[in-house]
Amino acid sequence: MTIVPESQPLQHLLLFAQAVGIGFLIGLEREKHSNAIAGLRTFTLIALTGALSGYIGTQSGSWMMAPVLATLVAASLIVAQVKSRSREPDTTTVLAGLMTYGLGVALWLGHPLLPGGLAIVVMALLYFRKELRQVPHRLNSTDVSSFLQFAAVAFILLPVLPNEQYGPYDVFNPYQTGWLVVLISGISLSGYLALRFLGAHAGLMLVGLMGGLVSTTATTLVYARYSRQTPVFAPLAVRIILLSHLILFVRVGVVTSVLAPELLKALLPWLAGGLCAGLLFAGLRARYGQPIPEDVPQPEVKNPAELKTAVGFALTFVLVLWLSAFMNEQFASLGSYLVAFFSGLTDVDAITIANLKLAQEGQIPHRVAVVAIVIAFVANFIFKYGAAVVAGHRSIRLSLALGFGSMVAGGMVGLLVFPV
Repeated sequence: MTIVPESQPLQHLLLFAQAVGIGFLIGLEREKHSNAIAGLRTFTLIALTGALSGYIGTQSGSWMMAPVLATLVAASLIVAQVKSRSREPDTTTVLAGLMTYGLGVALWLGHPLLPGGLAIVVMALLYFRKELRQVPHRLNSTDVSSFLQFAAVAFILLPVLPNEQYGPYDVFNPYQTGWLVVLISGISLSGYLALRFLGAHAGLMLVGLMGGLVSTTATTLVYARYSRQTPVFAPLAVRIILLSHLILFVRVGVVTSVLAPELLKALLPWLAGGLCAGLLFAGLRARYGQPIPEDVPQPEVKNPAELKTAVGFALTFVLVLWLSAFMNEQFASLGSYLVAFFSGLTDVDAITIANLKLAQEGQIPHRVAVVAIVIAFVANFIFKYGAAVVAGHRSIRLSLALGFGSMVAGGMVGLLVFPV
């Protein structure tokens, strides 16, 4: 078991401080409920109790204290539940308290960022309780069927796929391909669920961001067409479309950090530069926002958990992977760049992952992989701009061109300042 070294008292102090933050964060949400059996102070003490048991375990080498204190915390919460005057059982607070204790202990296991992230997830689950209760009513039978298919792929099919290389150039690995399908589908699924539950009137800017997680093409076409029907909506449509494409930078950054963290440093200047420049442009445009019409549409996107969608991505990825390896062998870096451009016109994910994989395996240099991913971004922006120009009102053309141009320029500046 990994533990925190003894010789770092400052790090110990920081871990206790983080425990206070975790308890405060979850307790703050519980404090807002009059019938909750525990609030801010109690949750902070629970987190500190967990941190204390973790500290004792690391110093003594014995973790017997952790289950003992966990039992005492559980007993205290149950007693508080029994004595509560509320007619409804507060099971949520009891479970949240035990989770908070566990996060306090987990801080000492060598991965302090993980408990912090989980604390945010716990708070989100508690805070959005009303929205989560509506989940079963907002999901149709097709959605449920898609989720079951996704679960079957992730937890049944994926573990039994062979983890070996096949085909030309030995670049096709069934297990790795299945894992990538699960990763990309999971990211897209989060955006899909947000779109289904938030709705267009929950905030069009947020809808634009979530639409970028699912499908920038659908988001671009929906709001470009609406700008033609309602010209007064054009400035807002521009901001939504640009925000949906800013998510591409975040999405690729997350995928790279998971699949090829050693390449993230080389790709980060492009991602950070493009994201910052795009956010700056969108922020300047926000000053001139227009009122939101009542009948504004919401992007109609397919559930990314559908088996057909997942299989389609897998086939596209394998094809792009083989084609990239072949073109690189025949035409060196120029071949990789050509595949990146034409593949990136409609989808950035497949070509990005293909180049990350080829770079990891040493079939192409890291610099070639980064340049190919940049080319895929530019090609995608060109295609989406053309689609918006054809479908949208003429007043969006200049603003979209400047927005996409600012992202590309910001990314290029990043690469010039921090070359690969």
